[in-house]
Amino acid sequence: MTATPPRRRSGWVTFAGATFAVAAVVLVVWGLTALGDSDFLPDSGPLTSTVNFWGWIAILWGALLALAAWLVFSGSPSAKFVGVTLAGTGTVFWFVAVPKFPILSALAIVVNSLIIYGLVEHADSTRR
Repeated sequence: MTATPPRRRSGWVTFAGATFAVAAVVLVVWGLTALGDSDFLPDSGPLTSTVNFWGWIAILWGALLALAAWLVFSGSPSAKFVGVTLAGTGTVFWFVAVPKFPILSALAIVVNSLIIYGLVEHADSTRR
């Protein structure tokens, strides 16, 4: 009896999981900073009056991205659905933000699009 070797995860899927993980950490740190009313955040800008609200949004979104990273790295069959849904939602958000943050929005749209491509085209390689 020979054991079948585990399937290797695609580099695109690894990119998607790693991007979700990094974004989750960044968002949670930003959210906690916003909740702490730290001097790290500027006193003026588009989020001044609602920094606490956006802090909670960032923490919750970061938790969802951490879940997506875990699903991708664990090879869960639901990783494709959750990841594409989160990346698609992020893409829509950044399209809305283009007038305010054009360069950041363009970068985020490209990264989210690459995540969607990686998961749609290669996510089946995550199953063992």
